[in-house]
Amino acid sequence: MKIAVKLAFDEQGALRLLNWLAQENAIILRSRPDLPLLYDSGVVYRRETDETWCDYINMLAQGHEDCDGLAAARAGELLARAWKALRPGDGGYAEAQRRRPTSIPAEVLLKTRSRPDQPGLYHCVVRYRVGTSWHRDDPSKRLGMNGTIQPSVRRRWAAVARASEDTVWRTA
Repeated sequence: MKIAVKLAFDEQGALRLLNWLAQENAIILRSRPDLPLLYDSGVVYRRETDETWCDYINMLAQGHEDCDGLAAARAGELLARAWKALRPGDGGYAEAQRRRPTSIPAEVLLKTRSRPDQPGLYHCVVRYRVGTSWHRDDPSKRLGMNGTIQPSVRRRWAAVARASEDTVWRTA
């Protein structure tokens, strides 16, 4: 189903909608534990000409998203999968492994260099808290926004591919 919403741009309104999408993604991820984590999924960053925000399942199906969708996906998986969504090198990883929280408070943030009274370019990132410390994650940067997918993400893709091949081989 395709639903289009046209809004006069309001920074706080856009932020509320993106965080609503993160909550919806969390609901999807809780109900579908078989879905891969964002950094294991093979989804990459791709800039959009028209803003289309999609849920986690549609993001997986299309194989790409821009910063808003990737940030809402990452925030949703931290809310839903908590410590299981973090890997070595992620902020708060060691603390999350010790605490094993059932949810990690996470939200989408908008970054911009423009002044509040002037239109400008925005970028979405994720802020999350493990214990008493806040951390930031930029899924777009990790998934190719600047032309390079981070090596840690490529290693995760390779590990997932190897695990899939092992599973197919063992069951054959």
